[in-house]
Amino acid sequence: MNYIWIAIIIIYIVLTHLIAKNIGEKREIGYGKSILWSILLSPIIGFFITKMSNPIEK
Repeated sequence: MNYIWIAIIIIYIVLTHLIAKNIGEKREIGYGKSILWSILLSPIIGFFITKMSNPIEK
């Protein structure tokens, strides 16, 4: 396996977790489900699914 592919996979995972952590914890979908959608589909689609979820009311 080429080292470039390993770097791409690591960047993909880090990007997915950043999206899920920063946005998902403030939404009803939560951190876990936002990570699930971001990993299964893509970080961009996971971002839109998370943003469509309702925000948590205080």
